[in-house]
Amino acid sequence: MAMLTLRIDDEMNARIDWLAQRSGRTKSHFVKKMIADAIAEMEEQVLDELAIKEFLASSPEDQQTVPWEQVKAELRELELASNPKQNSTKGIGKARSKPKKQGRSKG
Repeated sequence: MAMLTLRIDDEMNARIDWLAQRSGRTKSHFVKKMIADAIAEMEEQVLDELAIKEFLASSPEDQQTVPWEQVKAELRELELASNPKQNSTKGIGKARSKPKKQGRSKG
């Protein structure tokens, strides 16, 4: 296994210490998890960017797109199939201006 040495500021160190002490796990556990999660997120972002670049570089004939109305109808069908009692299409086709905040407290 490889070893990595890095410098972090005192506040970040204190926060990792707090996690480790309260959970009974090591600081290394949390740092490894944070790095793994960040790498996975960054890999996904890079793959998304590559897919967009590939799509934009392709010829118009190769760019397979689906009209929004078709997507909306398919989503409506999937929603109704997964919940037959629900006749509402509430939420489909409506964009939220902001993501909902999740109740997280710092401390």
